[in-house]
Amino acid sequence: MVTEQGNEGSAPIEEDESMKKAGKLLTMRGSIPMNTNGQRLQIFDGKYTTGYRIVEFYVAPENPSEAQSILMKAFTSKTTPSISKFDWGDSQEIAWATWGIDTGTGGANFFLIDEDNMVIEDLYLSFYSETGDSDYANYYIVLQKYEFPAWTGAGFLVENLGQGGPQ
Repeated sequence: MVTEQGNEGSAPIEEDESMKKAGKLLTMRGSIPMNTNGQRLQIFDGKYTTGYRIVEFYVAPENPSEAQSILMKAFTSKTTPSISKFDWGDSQEIAWATWGIDTGTGGANFFLIDEDNMVIEDLYLSFYSETGDSDYANYYIVLQKYEFPAWTGAGFLVENLGQGGPQ
């Protein structure tokens, strides 16, 4: 499910002079089967002069009363090397979230979004769980659309393909 909402209350995003916000926020929400690698969320509009930045990313079990662990991440490639681990050194992984993973130190629910993320083509999700009776987890992602020159889009695309930064 995809809906658009106004820009009120969105987190401030630093923009360089060649980028500008374009339109309303885009909300994508739905469910993903357990132990999935590469659930595609289609956002590519066919242009390399527009892209989306993730500004919110949340996960929850299909039935929150169950004891279920969820490890979900968003990335820019069709698959990720491991759905059961986060790799913050992988430039294709751009957002991470957990639910119900008890570490014994509190803080079982967690999310983090790479502040430098920009998705030019489609976005992909993975979901890993070792516990719970539910076969699905819910996701809720809010994206801000941006417009920029083609050369800026090309730079983002190189990063999205895993060629930006140290490997």
